[in-house]
Amino acid sequence: MKPYFFLIFLFSAVLITLSCKDSITNPEPQPGRRDYVWTVDTLANNSYSPSSRMWGNSPEDIYTISSGDWDYSISHFGGVKWSSYGIQGLFNIKSVYGFSSNNVFMGADNGSIWKFDGNNWKLFAKHTKDGHDGIVFDNLWGESASDFYALGAYPDQYGYNNSIIAHYNNDKWEMINTDALYGIVEHLYKNFPDNKIYIQVIGGRNFTDSTHIYEYSNGRFLKLYSNIWTQGLQADISLINNEVFFVLGNKISVRRDNKFQTVLNVDNPKFYQRIWGRSSKDVFLLMTDGLAHYNGSNIEHVFYFNKTPRTQIYGAALFEKDVFFLVYESQTGLSLVYHGKLNQQQ
Repeated sequence: MKPYFFLIFLFSAVLITLSCKDSITNPEPQPGRRDYVWTVDTLANNSYSPSSRMWGNSPEDIYTISSGDWDYSISHFGGVKWSSYGIQGLFNIKSVYGFSSNNVFMGADNGSIWKFDGNNWKLFAKHTKDGHDGIVFDNLWGESASDFYALGAYPDQYGYNNSIIAHYNNDKWEMINTDALYGIVEHLYKNFPDNKIYIQVIGGRNFTDSTHIYEYSNGRFLKLYSNIWTQGLQADISLINNEVFFVLGNKISVRRDNKFQTVLNVDNPKFYQRIWGRSSKDVFLLMTDGLAHYNGSNIEHVFYFNKTPRTQIYGAALFEKDVFFLVYESQTGLSLVYHGKLNQQQ
């Protein structure tokens, strides 16, 4: 065999090996199923203050929170039924996120963060910034109980528009400089394919509400997208299978090579610019009349709301065979949990 033929053969073998390896480690996602059996639970009365966040460790360990009546501010599902309760000293809860059944965190509107260790809730941290203790931690997210972010804002003359990002890492807190931002930091996720961090900020002056999406790197915020809150133009971000998906109006995109690449163009005026999913072929979409699903080929409703308009979905917890959605009916003041379980016969 001549040398250059051997090199071509060797190079081809390497390519084949790498291709086979990629197909094993990054398999093409399968279309998500839609054959759910749905049940609906009503959470305890909370005086028309919606349950606004949901997090779950398993289908037998789900939390929702509300800033309404104290004794109904925390609701927990243990696999059979929901129970609601309050924690002494923990008021006006705004966020919940966890990493296991004994590492669950909640943020409140007084700069406090609380932790559940599997047995008890205890104060974990209390934050101030620039002399203000009226910090609202509107959301929490992180990779582990020793590395997570608390997000939110404290008020200015127009509302809660002084942005806050507090980073907890290896027993130390850092208050990130957010002077370049304006509004409530609503979401922060790391995009695992490239390790970049993306954030969503909502806020407005003179009652003109808007959403801004930034890339955060080396202490700087690069604005990627901005638009006012008008139906069809709103923006959002969601973490799906460790990749950040961007809702930019009616386009759902990912970020590749510092550019947005459209995954799905939602040609439906009822799309309400909010998504949750397990993969790029298993995505749930909030619609003005219910919840729809994209399976990689088409979009179909999986359930419709009983009351419209103004019914919202404020949170979700997705597992292999179970999905939970936190639904609020503004007309009735009810917070509902729609629980879908895949048909076991398939």
